[in-house]
This record gives sequence, structure tokens and C-alpha cells, in this order.
Amino acid sequence: MRTDNQDFHNILTKTDFADISHFWEVPYKDILEEAKAMPFSYWRKPFDADYKREGLNDLESNVYYPGSKGDLIPAKGWRSVTVLNETGDHRDQISRFTPIFKTQNEYRNKVKEVIENSQWTNVAKYYPKLQKFFIEEIFPYMHVGHIYVSVLDAGGIVTEHNDIPDEARPMLDSDRIHSFNVLNTFNLVLNHVKSCYSCFNGKIMPAYDGAIRWTNTGKQHWVVNMNKESQYQIIWQGLYKKEFRKLVKEKYKYSHGSYQ
Repeated sequence: MRTDNQDFHNILTKTDFADISHFWEVPYKDILEEAKAMPFSYWRKPFDADYKREGLNDLESNVYYPGSKGDLIPAKGWRSVTVLNETGDHRDQISRFTPIFKTQNEYRNKVKEVIENSQWTNVAKYYPKLQKFFIEEIFPYMHVGHIYVSVLDAGGIVTEHNDIPDEARPMLDSDRIHSFNVLNTFNLVLNHVKSCYSCFNGKIMPAYDGAIRWTNTGKQHWVVNMNKESQYQIIWQGLYKKEFRKLVKEKYKYSHGSYQ
């Protein structure tokens, strides 16, 4: 494996999260205003990624919520809206993208599928500044499949969980190509509120207005908002282009035994 590719692979697989806010200039104040101005009726209860499977509709996906099963308390105060997906319907929060591949050719076909199917949803009209940011700043570096605006209201909690489906766990130690248990999801803070914490693999992530955190959602993670104010974030996932690898090489920092 070439040195650059090996370095990128090491970053993906050995890092729980990384602050990459310096990668882009983000109009987070403008996007926050758009999110707050969107009619409340569009917000929906998010789903548990364990049930992100072919054949489920949005209503069924909402049945399974972090904490719905087991000993942990159920999530509460968490809502989101889908701004870009595969169907154009903001209610459809289920990704049909299965990030496991047998061959490089299968991976290339999935890239083509994401390019052909990704589309702005019917609520995107409320987010012109968000669309402009992604089109001009993010799309040149990755093929984006989903964009969510997510809100954790006062006293809300996203119960501890991870985003690896049970049926995919045997794949993690195999030779198959996959994007589980690696840096795979971007989390942009539109407004940081005091005493709202996001924890990945036992470590609190940095948070401030406009912070972009590149995260491994295969790790156990949770979020709690002890503030009276709601916190707004953007969450997106995509397939990385060569340009993103170059950007990481140029701007990624390593110091004191950890990536930043």
C-alpha cells in the first residue's frame, strides 16, 4: 500500500473522532437561522441505525429508537430532518446504502449509484445557504449520500449506542471492503450550548460554534443536553474522493499522540 494511502487508512481506522473545523469556512450562523425558521411540522423522530435496512419504511424505522430495547433509558428530545437522500422525500431517513463490498468494482458501482440517486428533498427549499455550502465546499471532496439537520432539545439525550448493524459485525474482521468502524460521519455544530456533551468511545468531543467533527459511529457514543437551549447540528455521510485524501494530507494535524 502506498504511504499516502496507508496514512489515510491509519487515520480512518485508529481515530475515534477528529476536529477538522479548519478544513472549510462554514456559514453556520446562516444555516442555523434556516433550521430555526423551517416549519416545526417537518421535524421527525430519528431512527436507530441498527434498523437501517432494505424494506423498512420511515414509520417502521421510528419504532426502533436508541434505548427502546435493553437496560438503557430511551432517547428523548431528539429530532431531525433529511435535506438530501435517495428519494427526495424528507420523511425517508433510511439509507439504502450498504457499506460492505466484495470487490473494488462493487465499490465503484456503489459510488455511481450514490451519484445517480442522491437528491435534495422537498424541505431543501428552506436551506439555500446549506445547499450552497455543500455544493461549493463539500461536494468537490466527497459523494454525499445523506444530509440531516438534527436537534437535541433541552434535557434531551441520545442514548449510548453504535451504528454497526448486528448482521455486519462478522464482516469487521474479514477481508471484505467496508466503511464500518472507521471515520465515516461528519458532525457540524451550528450552535454550541453550555453543558451539551457528545461522547465517543468514552471521550468528550470538542464543541463550539461551527465545529466540524469527523467521527467513527461504529464506536459507542451518546449525547446529552443539560442546557435549556436546543443544540442544532448537521450530520452527513459520503464516499471520499481523491481530493478529500489530498485535503487530509494537507490539513490534518498530528500532535501529542493523537490526530486532530
